[in-house]
Amino acid sequence: MADSTDSGSKLAALNSATLGVEMPQITLPDGSKVQTGTVGALLINIRAYNEAHRAGEKDKMAALEEAMRTTLPLLDKVGMFDLFRPEEWIEGDNEGRKAVGKMYLEFKSQQK
Repeated sequence: MADSTDSGSKLAALNSATLGVEMPQITLPDGSKVQTGTVGALLINIRAYNEAHRAGEKDKMAALEEAMRTTLPLLDKVGMFDLFRPEEWIEGDNEGRKAVGKMYLEFKSQQK
């Protein structure tokens, strides 16, 4: 398993590629550093996933799933899924949101 520096570098690279600009890290009150731009990049990737789903582009969907999965540890750390429960992500007809919600539930089950 990659250490937090490796996963932080991967997330920084993904966010920068998605957003088209290098995003800085910030320091949380507990002293840990987190990558900015993660939520913005996730929203862009959800939209792209929805488009790929409508077009039946399975390879593109798989690549986007990997990018979205990379965000989960950070989003978990900052409490995104406490504010918006994964079940809320899964409900409805937004395929990208559903994918993120399901991936998060899988991510949490692997932590037990």
